[in-house]
Amino acid sequence: MKLLIVDDETRTRELLRNHIHWQSIGIVEVQTARNGLLALEIAMQWKPDIILCDVLMPKMNGIDFARKYREHDVDCKIIFLSGFSDKEYLMSAIHLKAQTYLEKPVNLDEVRSAVESAIQLRSIELVKQTEETKMLEDYDRSLPVLRREMVRKLITDPSSKHVAPALRSQDTFLLPSEGPYTVAAAMLFWNPSDLPQEPALVQELLLDAFNQNTFFISQKILCGFNAHHLMVLIIPGSYGSTYREGREFIEEVTSELKTLVGDLINLRLGIGKPAHSITDIPNAYKSALLASSLQFYGNAAKPMFFDAVGNNQPIETDWTKIRILREKLKDKDIAGTRAMIQDWTLYAHKQLDLNIIRLKDTYFQFLFTIVETAILLGYAEQTEDMERGYIWKEMERIPSLEALKRYVLEFLDLYVRSMTEKDSIGMGKMREIIKYIRLHCNERSFTIRVIADHCKLSETYLSSYFKKQQGITIKEYITELRLNNAKELLRNMDLKLYEVADQLGFEDANYFTTFFKRYEGSTPSEYRERLT
Repeated sequence: MKLLIVDDETRTRELLRNHIHWQSIGIVEVQTARNGLLALEIAMQWKPDIILCDVLMPKMNGIDFARKYREHDVDCKIIFLSGFSDKEYLMSAIHLKAQTYLEKPVNLDEVRSAVESAIQLRSIELVKQTEETKMLEDYDRSLPVLRREMVRKLITDPSSKHVAPALRSQDTFLLPSEGPYTVAAAMLFWNPSDLPQEPALVQELLLDAFNQNTFFISQKILCGFNAHHLMVLIIPGSYGSTYREGREFIEEVTSELKTLVGDLINLRLGIGKPAHSITDIPNAYKSALLASSLQFYGNAAKPMFFDAVGNNQPIETDWTKIRILREKLKDKDIAGTRAMIQDWTLYAHKQLDLNIIRLKDTYFQFLFTIVETAILLGYAEQTEDMERGYIWKEMERIPSLEALKRYVLEFLDLYVRSMTEKDSIGMGKMREIIKYIRLHCNERSFTIRVIADHCKLSETYLSSYFKKQQGITIKEYITELRLNNAKELLRNMDLKLYEVADQLGFEDANYFTTFFKRYEGSTPSEYRERLT
C-alpha cells in the first residue's frame, strides 16, 4: 500500500512520516506534499492507495485537491485532517466519500488506527474488484501480496480488529479462522552469481510460485515474508517433532518447499511450538525463528523443531584471541592459526548461539585480521573487494557453521600461498584464470563465482589478485573480452543479430543490444553500418 501525506506544516508532515512505523501495518511507500497543487501532481503519477490530507493549505486546499483527484480515482481512501469542523467542510467530506475525519493537533494513535482501517477496506475492495471483473491475472498478482501482508499482521499484531473479519474470506487468506496453527520459519541463502536479482524480487517470484502450487493451496497453507526476507508459513493444525504428532506431514511440506525454491537456494526450516489460537501466533513465530537459527549448526537436511532448542549461550568476539592470531600470522605460525580457528568452531558448536549475526561477526574478526595482516606485510593489495562491507556481504550468504569455518580457512590458505610465493599465487595461476575466462566467457551460466570455484579461490581473493596482476578488475576484463568477441562476430554479415547474441551467451538480442550500446556507444546495427 502507498500513502500520500499532504500538509502545509513541515512539522506535521515529518511527524506523520517518521513517527509511525508504517511498514508494520502494510504501508510500503510514503510520499509527502506541502499543498494540494503539488499533491495532485504526485497523486496523478504515483497513484496512492491512501491520502492523509489537511484542509487549509495555500495554492489549493484539501477539499479542492480531493475533488479534482476523485475525478481520476474513486477508490483511493482519503482521511482529512483539520483544526476546525464546520458544516460546509463536513458536507464536502461526505460528498467526496472521505474515509474519516481527524481533528488537529494530530494524535498518532488515531492516525495509525484510521490508516489501518483504510488499508483493510482498500484490501477488501481490491479483492472484490478482482472477483467482480473476473480478471484472473490481476487476481493472481494481488493474492501473494495480500497473503504476505496477512502473514506479517499475524506474526506481529494478530489482535488487530481487522484480522479476524479478513480471515473469514478463506478463498483469499486460506486459513481457518479457528486454531490450532503451526508456524514455520525458513532462512534462505543463495549466491548472487546464481540469482543476481534483488532479494525483494526473489521473494516476489517465490511467493508467486507458492501461491500457484497445488499442494500448498490444497493444504490451506499461508505463506509470506517478514521484513528481513525470511520465509514464514502458517499451517492449519498442530504438528510436532514425533510421528505421532504429525512429523510426517511437516517432512512432506519441507520436501515440497525445497522443490519449489530449487537447487540454487539453501533452505533451513524451523518449526515453532503450536499456536492454539490466532493470538498465540507471534510466540509460535518466535520459537520457529529460534529453531531455524539452530539449523545453522547442521546440514538442514530435515526440519528443525522448537523442542530441539536447548540451553543456548551467547558467543562474543574474544579480542585477546584476535591479538594472538595476529601475532601468530606475523610469526608465520600457520598451524597455530589454523588450530585457533578450528578450536573456536568447536567452542561455537558447544555454545549454539542462536544470534547468527553475532556468531558470524566473531568469524569476521578472524578473517579480517588475516586480510589486514596480509595487506600490512605486502602479501595482498587493498582493493574495493577487500573492504569490510564486501567481505561481510559474502559472509552473510554463508548458510552453516561448517561453511563459515571453511571460508575463513580458505583465506588462511591464500595467505600462506601469498607468503611463500613472491607474486602471490603465481603466474601459473593467472594463466589458468585467463585461459578459463577465454574458453567459457560466452556461456550463459558464466559468472565470477564459476571462475572462483574452478580455480579453487574465493570470489574476494580472486577479484583482489586479478586487479593486482592485471591492473583492471576481473569484471572489466570479461566485459572487454565479450565486447571484442561481439565485434568479431558482427563482422560476419550472414549472422543474424539474435544468432550473435546467442553465441555470446546473452538471453536475447535486446539484452545484447543494451550491453553493446552501453560499452561501445552505438547499437550492433549501427556498428555494422560503419563497417560497410
